[in-house]
Amino acid sequence: MQINTAFVFILVCFILNSAQAQDYHIGVWRSGTSGYYLWAGVDWTNFVAKWNELGSQNYRLIDIETYEVGGQRRYSGVWEYGTDGYYLWGGADWTNFVAKWNELGPQGLRLIDIETYMDGSTRKYVGVWRAGTYGYYLYGGLDWTSFTTIWNNLGDNYRLTDIETYMDGSTRKYIGIWEYGTDGYYLWGGSDWATFVSLWDDLASDGLRLIDVETYLDGSTRKYIGVWRSGTYGYYLWSGVDWENFVSKWAENGVNNLRLIDYETFETNGCPSSCLNHALLPDNTSTSARESYNYGIKGSTQHCEAAPDSCPSTPPAYVYYRWPNVVYGSTYYLRLSALNTNNQIFRLPFNDAANTMGKNGWLYSSNSWHHAIDYWRNDGSTFQIVAASTGKVIHIGWDNWSGNTVILSHDVGTTKDVYRTIYVHMRNGPSNDCANAWTLTVPSLSTGSTLTNYQNYLANTGCPQNTALRNPSAPQWGTTSQTISVTVGQTVSAGTVLGWAGSTGPGGCGCTNGGNGPNTHLHIFWAHRDTDGLWYFFDPYGVYASPDCYPSAVDGAVNSCSRYPVAWKNGKPGYV
Repeated sequence: MQINTAFVFILVCFILNSAQAQDYHIGVWRSGTSGYYLWAGVDWTNFVAKWNELGSQNYRLIDIETYEVGGQRRYSGVWEYGTDGYYLWGGADWTNFVAKWNELGPQGLRLIDIETYMDGSTRKYVGVWRAGTYGYYLYGGLDWTSFTTIWNNLGDNYRLTDIETYMDGSTRKYIGIWEYGTDGYYLWGGSDWATFVSLWDDLASDGLRLIDVETYLDGSTRKYIGVWRSGTYGYYLWSGVDWENFVSKWAENGVNNLRLIDYETFETNGCPSSCLNHALLPDNTSTSARESYNYGIKGSTQHCEAAPDSCPSTPPAYVYYRWPNVVYGSTYYLRLSALNTNNQIFRLPFNDAANTMGKNGWLYSSNSWHHAIDYWRNDGSTFQIVAASTGKVIHIGWDNWSGNTVILSHDVGTTKDVYRTIYVHMRNGPSNDCANAWTLTVPSLSTGSTLTNYQNYLANTGCPQNTALRNPSAPQWGTTSQTISVTVGQTVSAGTVLGWAGSTGPGGCGCTNGGNGPNTHLHIFWAHRDTDGLWYFFDPYGVYASPDCYPSAVDGAVNSCSRYPVAWKNGKPGYV
């Protein structure tokens, strides 16, 4: 297969299985237009098979990572397009590894990446070679003082290209690969992430580019080591994210002509693996199921995809609020920019005491996506819904699936309509809601169990089709005083009462399995306008997982599973 300069990206997502992946990932990118490949989370046999396959297709391994999960050793690799000589050697002790290094050097092969790990009581090594005729050095088993002494001594004509670190008893040891070079260079080790990134920024402006990063735990503090070389090319650094996030950035950077050159992974700190990699529906979900999360709500001259004061005179039939995805080729990835909600402006959308309230999350449960947050009273009764932030009411209407729906538009500073909150299943008087159920929702439902269950629910809760016989039951339909209390165009403050939680519509009635409810709760979508002008759901907690991954209390402080920006005011869900 001839690839030339057209970009190619391929990923097999074995890594999404928590038994095959570590939790957090780091990547270093540089500008490039050649073909590229990423393969992750497989055993040695499968890794070597992929290495052989890609080699025959003119891809060359440039970085390897190994780690152990569940007692099984796994390997991940980064490839780039190339037609030169190459070699892979693994599972050797230091003596045999150095012997192989000495053997391959005179054959025009140069070690470019090394990894080390413990196999029982024996330290093992893995190496990646590419063709080369330049001078080279390899040093290993050194403490930091000895390592930096050699680095200084070799600095006249040799440049460090790869560093590896490990613990030998109570002493941290280092391994380094050098190649001949006279360009600018830099080595930095043992700093926290904030310091490391600050240095990365400073060195970039001085014409130095990060080419290798290592990370390790020093007690309870994660530390970072970096190797820099002279360069003026484009560059990127991304760290501390789960696989789903990382591979989405990899794909995004790929189409922007950035190529991954160094990859590291490390274990989680506090957030269970089961809570990671759930922001995006999995790739094996059908197209129709994916599209069902593009939720359409009727448009108007105040409710369109643009800011409410910019809506066209002929309103759109529907405004769509989307699950946060982007498609490259035929593969779905996270739309990371849509989740970049860096404004903390929201409060809880109710005033009931926290110990009386329950909630769920981005997923209802494992493999059941929600893309919203539900709140309810533990005793099942209704409660007042309040505005989660200052905003303008841009929609009030009956949704055939969710019942009464109110939408608020929220500005940030002078920027209009940055966020929207969508409050559904609200009550708006029993007679009105009962009438809408029959005249609007029932005709919209196709034949089948959903229609049958909903019609039975209506009949069994005092809302039969015969208007003369209607006497809506208060637990399901509320009272005449429980109505929506705002109007379209009204500007409201955070905490302003919008109405009452209910169970209106087949999507909220609690009648899916033939029951009569009530299923009184607030289903609230949080939406962010992305750079493409469209609206995408996000999680204000930054968790994007099943309910057990969230803080237990509705007003509980966000926990270590909050890996994305938190949109709560002061970084914690609280009351007005």
